Amino acid sequence: MVKLSEDLHKLLEEIKRELRPTEEEVRRGLDLFKEIKALVESSLNIDYDFTVSLEGSFAKGTSIRGDIDLDIFILIRKKDLSNKWIEEHVIRQLLESKLSKYPHQLKYASHPYITLQAEGFEIDVVPAYWAEDPREIMTAVDRTPFHTKYVNSRLNDYMRDEVRLLKKFLKNLGIYGAEVRVEGFSGYLTELIVIRYGSFIDSVKAMSMWREGEVVIVDEETSREHLTPRELRKIFKDDVLIVPDPVDPRRNAASAVSERALKIAVIASNTFIKKPSRKSFFYEPQVKSLNELVKFLEETERRVLLLRYSVPEGLPPDVLWGELKRIGKRVVSLLANYGFHVIDYDFWSNELNQAFIALDLAHEGSLPPYEVRAGPPKVSKGLLNFVMKHSSSDRALSVWVARDGLPKAIIRRKYKRAQELLESLGSKELSAKDLIFLNIISEFSEIPKDLKEDRNFVTWLTNLVLKKYPYVELQHA
Repeated sequence: MVKLSEDLHKLLEEIKRELRPTEEEVRRGLDLFKEIKALVESSLNIDYDFTVSLEGSFAKGTSIRGDIDLDIFILIRKKDLSNKWIEEHVIRQLLESKLSKYPHQLKYASHPYITLQAEGFEIDVVPAYWAEDPREIMTAVDRTPFHTKYVNSRLNDYMRDEVRLLKKFLKNLGIYGAEVRVEGFSGYLTELIVIRYGSFIDSVKAMSMWREGEVVIVDEETSREHLTPRELRKIFKDDVLIVPDPVDPRRNAASAVSERALKIAVIASNTFIKKPSRKSFFYEPQVKSLNELVKFLEETERRVLLLRYSVPEGLPPDVLWGELKRIGKRVVSLLANYGFHVIDYDFWSNELNQAFIALDLAHEGSLPPYEVRAGPPKVSKGLLNFVMKHSSSDRALSVWVARDGLPKAIIRRKYKRAQELLESLGSKELSAKDLIFLNIISEFSEIPKDLKEDRNFVTWLTNLVLKKYPYVELQHA
């Protein structure tokens, strides 16, 4: 274990105290669980054995003060647990019971589930298969109770504090969470990392040296058939971080971690080791006015286009974020094919009725009226084809052999502005389904008033324009 300096020890102890849930939060959380458990047990009438259990971070004692969710699972002893059966026999009964007195929303993951709001807590009520052994698991949610048992068997109170530190560290970086929107470190993965390395600082030291394809064995006994890191990389060849799940070694507990999240974690870990700071846990992002952002874009000769995506009613958040990412990549590829330089692109949604793809474009999203194309360097049939093709084109200004020996052609561009290209897109470039986003906001003044007043939206836009992030900023603090 790394020996801490007095100042670092004092800093971490102070933050630990701030992150521990209060006794009142714990009491209210337990009371809510008991109340909802009783409502479920009294209202659910099905022909199968079931039990109601508390899972997730709260059950493992790793929740962060002021940010506590309850995961309440209804474990049902029915092997062929289909989504249709759950909706008809579980969800319907629950929504017709006194449970509906809480503000609620029906959501979908591998199974449909209900999210409740009560006393400042967000509560997920999740039906799942009641497996007796991890080998019986059919969906991701069925595995959760085994995760809870495993983590509770390995963590002590000291390590729970260390988990909270690591969770807050990752949250501060925007890479905490396995959902599609984040593609980062799940709560369970964070707990496994601390179980493996023993403390926050030892975890950060290890993370600072991670490389793409890193293999982290948490538990040698349950590692996938004692395979070597090389063998594990072959099995999980598409994953940038590999952490075999001690509960189910067939699964990579880090499969959600993207290349971006891994790089941010490595940079931030190195930054913290060099310059430990309270801001590594409590970083306040800049929030600029839209006028300030416009001025900054003008100074850097950039342009941001916002593409509004019409969110279908009831679309699950993970599906929505997946659609935004897929369409965003396709649009960026099209822009690049026409010569536009996309500096960056990103996505935002309130997961209800607003969603946007943002394109950060160089040169104010414009190009010169002509482009120069070079032909084959060698004398060949391709050389003659190049000359024939471009000399007969209406868009060609000149075709010649330049002093450097390359055949070249000056071609009039079809689109000089990115917005023109986007407005012209049709079913040849994107499917009819994808084209529902083509409501282009080209000036920040066109942003709807409700979004201009939405702090989350404006913070996201500020980050997109300024690109000031804690994992780099704190290196120079």
